[in-house]
Amino acid sequence: MEIKKVKLLSIHIQNFKGCKDKTIDFGDKTRISGANATGKTTIFDAFTWLLFERDSLGSSNFDIRPLDENGKMIDNIEISVESKISVDGNEYELKKVQKQKWVKKRGTGTTELQGNINEFGINGYPKSQKDFKDFIAGIIDEDIFTLITNPAAFNALPWKKQREILMKFVGTFSDAEIAETFGERYTKLIPELRIASTEDILKKYTKAKTALNKDMVEIPARIDEISKQLVIADVGALEVEKAAKEVALQKVEDEISGGNSKLEEINSKREEIMNLKLHLSEVQNAENQKLMENSKVAREKVAATEKDLADVNHRIAMLSDEINATHDRYEAQKIRTERLSADWKAEKIKAYPALTPLEPLTEDALICPTCGQALPEEIKQKKIADYEVRKTTYEAKYAKDKEAFEKKRAENLARIEKDGKESAALRDELKAKEEELRNQMAEESKKLAEKQKTHNEAKEELSKYPITADASENAEYLATVEKISVLEKEIEVMSADTSGKAELETKKAVLKNEIAEITGKIMAADNTKVKARIAELEAEQKAVGQKIADQEQMIDLVEDFIRTKMNMISDKINGMFKIVSFKLFAEQINGGLKETCECTVNGVPLSSLNNGHRIVAGLDIIQSLSSLYGVSCPIFVDNAESINDFNVPEMDSQMICLAVTDDKELKVESEVKYD
Repeated sequence: MEIKKVKLLSIHIQNFKGCKDKTIDFGDKTRISGANATGKTTIFDAFTWLLFERDSLGSSNFDIRPLDENGKMIDNIEISVESKISVDGNEYELKKVQKQKWVKKRGTGTTELQGNINEFGINGYPKSQKDFKDFIAGIIDEDIFTLITNPAAFNALPWKKQREILMKFVGTFSDAEIAETFGERYTKLIPELRIASTEDILKKYTKAKTALNKDMVEIPARIDEISKQLVIADVGALEVEKAAKEVALQKVEDEISGGNSKLEEINSKREEIMNLKLHLSEVQNAENQKLMENSKVAREKVAATEKDLADVNHRIAMLSDEINATHDRYEAQKIRTERLSADWKAEKIKAYPALTPLEPLTEDALICPTCGQALPEEIKQKKIADYEVRKTTYEAKYAKDKEAFEKKRAENLARIEKDGKESAALRDELKAKEEELRNQMAEESKKLAEKQKTHNEAKEELSKYPITADASENAEYLATVEKISVLEKEIEVMSADTSGKAELETKKAVLKNEIAEITGKIMAADNTKVKARIAELEAEQKAVGQKIADQEQMIDLVEDFIRTKMNMISDKINGMFKIVSFKLFAEQINGGLKETCECTVNGVPLSSLNNGHRIVAGLDIIQSLSSLYGVSCPIFVDNAESINDFNVPEMDSQMICLAVTDDKELKVESEVKYD
């Protein structure tokens, strides 16, 4: 971008604050020095008042009218500031005059002050205030002017405003566009970034994770509560009651059959069957209890190995994100190191221009321009001596300036070399860190295979357990079943001769209904259903665990994107400056990032630097802001006694240094420039 160059060529001040009448001509670099209260800052105030009706600090509420020895404003004088400026080589004369407006009171001989009137002019032509302001606005925006003329202006802004300006160096890109530049790394995140901010996305997944964590805490309690329904004794009691009802029913049926001489014996056998069935239920329940205990151990092992597997997967995901972030930082540091290397080479080949000899003293200079005769010898010798003094001074200044140039170049080379070594060291450190992280990833991948194998083995072990215990191989259970079978056959033979009795039919129907009701209760209390519900909850627990892992993965991905984007933005912005760096993001205790804006020099906050270093930092900022906005203006450096030619960066702008010295009167020096 081509830079618009605005220069201050001269200024003429009359009756402005403490300055009665002063004219100053400016060069590419002008030093204005004097004791305090000699009017150095007044020159800057006069220039900003002329352009924007503000003082050099940006305040519009300041007094410009001079005071008498008693501290009272002096009336009936005009305040005038005239300035000649150049814009890309085109010169303009600007003028502003302030007059008091005195109005005679009606019916009296006195007048009263009713404010001030400002008159404006450009190149000798009167202008309205609007036309004058529009002309200045066409040259430079007031806010930009403040930022690029005062080294302290930018760092005096609120940090959010500083950050807003710095972000202009990056350009306008959406988060989705930035994410797309990283290939497949943020593929899952891009659709979300197109419709929401990273802050809202984090809130979404954090809220979902919180709700799922609550579910994860509640599910074990629900499993425990349902497990309490696996009470074997309750089912046994129902079995006993059912058997008793069956015996009673059988008695009724026997009575209905009538005429059976062996009824008492049959009843005795039925009671024995009832007791055997009760014992059979106890044996089955004991086997079920053993199965439940063994299955619990297996389930716990499956849950433990599943958690181990999830932990390894989480570590792998975190390592993957850290590897990507470290690689990005490495690439950025590699580019910075290469840029510093190029800067060093460019600085190395810089050379001070050769001395342009002072124009020699010609013979014509020793001849009287009026009569054409040779000047008297005494005058000749004085002219020759003066020339020799000027020549010696000229050459001495050249030598001094060349020496200063060489010294500054050496300092620049040393600084760039130091920065380059630090940058290269950080680059190598990041490369080593990336290799170490990749080694850790390889180790975790091995662990993943081991944990997966252990998990599969645990699941296989759990699958060996049936839902209900098989008691068919229990000798006691088989013997009992056999006894019941024998007794039932004996009863069947003994009850062959039967006849019905109508009065017992109703009682028989009632008993059947009661037996059916108890059977229903037994079925409702069947452990199979309870275990099935437990299995459902365990499956739900696993699904919730996976959902939590999914939320964590998205949260990690968003935070990785934020960190990567912030590193990219920081590198981009800090690459625009040679001396200062900006800390744009701060790490929070919870691992997140928050926005900030802190100017540093070699890691030291600006607030901790001395005045000279703060000025140098401000000049570096102005240099970059001038490039950003495409315009350079005169830079007024207050307290310039704090800096010297050796620590001031090379500036493309006109420099006006205001320095405190012991001089009682203002001293103006414009630097001679060698081309």
